[in-house]
Amino acid sequence: MDSIAILYASEGTGHRTAAEALRDRFLIDHPNGRVVCRDVLDYTPWLLHNIVSDGYLFMARHTPWAWGWFYWGSDKPSFQARSFDCIHDFLCRFYLPAIEADLYRHGVEAVFFTHYFAAANLARRNLDKFPVFYVNTDFVCHRFQRDAVFRESFCASPIAVRQHHDDKISRVVDSGIPIAPKYGYMPSKENARAKLGLTSEDKVVLISGGGIGAGAVTEAAASFAERSDITPVVICGNNRGLFDKLTRMYGGGEMRIEGFVPNMEDYYAAADLGIMKPGGLSLSEAFAAELPLFLIDPIPGQEQLNMDYVCDLGAAFELRSVKCAADRAAMLLGDEARLAEVRANIKKISRPDAAGDILRIAESCIDEDRRR
Repeated sequence: MDSIAILYASEGTGHRTAAEALRDRFLIDHPNGRVVCRDVLDYTPWLLHNIVSDGYLFMARHTPWAWGWFYWGSDKPSFQARSFDCIHDFLCRFYLPAIEADLYRHGVEAVFFTHYFAAANLARRNLDKFPVFYVNTDFVCHRFQRDAVFRESFCASPIAVRQHHDDKISRVVDSGIPIAPKYGYMPSKENARAKLGLTSEDKVVLISGGGIGAGAVTEAAASFAERSDITPVVICGNNRGLFDKLTRMYGGGEMRIEGFVPNMEDYYAAADLGIMKPGGLSLSEAFAAELPLFLIDPIPGQEQLNMDYVCDLGAAFELRSVKCAADRAAMLLGDEARLAEVRANIKKISRPDAAGDILRIAESCIDEDRRR
């Protein structure tokens, strides 16, 4: 397998991050390999691209209930689901030829999708040309992400495997969610703190709204404003408004405020505890550092399901009242036995080399097909 394509959609940041993780892992294993890594929305008109990507950002930050309405309404047979299927098939009819032409031109041997848009349609149209693999980026699957046409589906929990089996889909692997190769080589807490200018004596709590900077980050940060026994580090992601607001409120004090950072692995490794939204990629990255987490403000749908899954396994805790974040954090940080228990539970589900496992299994599938 020397040439592959990895396709995602810029709906949030997780799908792209997972695609880039697969790309980087593939190039480590195949230094002379070729990878086409594309946003499928780039093949659509500018207006549609912006409606999808900006629309999701708006709902995630301001009207998460609207996303929940769409997610739950389309996850079961309904008028809403049938309407979306019709729209999706209509769009694919127009824009798939451009995607296919690009893939044919590069002579790809396999295609990986980290977002459902056009995935099953492309697979059906190209059964005799290349296998299509689907990679889920959350711990539980939506109906759109399950289809027997995929050569193999990769998911992140026994629950998701069972969902596929319930749909009579047998080609599914519980692989974990692909994260960047660097998370397989986490720095020590001491080295990460030295790099970030944090002392070894500090109790450090990482507060993050994910790549899009959503959720009750302001309220969580405010709960630490009067404490001197904990050092809060706030990551605002790409939300410039949130960064400016927190800088005005707390800049110059003990609270450390960052925008988008390219070295999240250092922040995860340096922290004693995290407070964040339950996105699939963020959870998988934090778990690579064995970081205990309080989870806040899940978007109805995939994030709510992610949170329920990891909390049920004792790998994280739901934080229902963000105003109590500092008090809850102080209590947990003072309980070493509980922290050790949580880290042990995290170890059971952490899979920092999921990208490598996915690519190895996919390559085995291709070799098997060639021998037939």
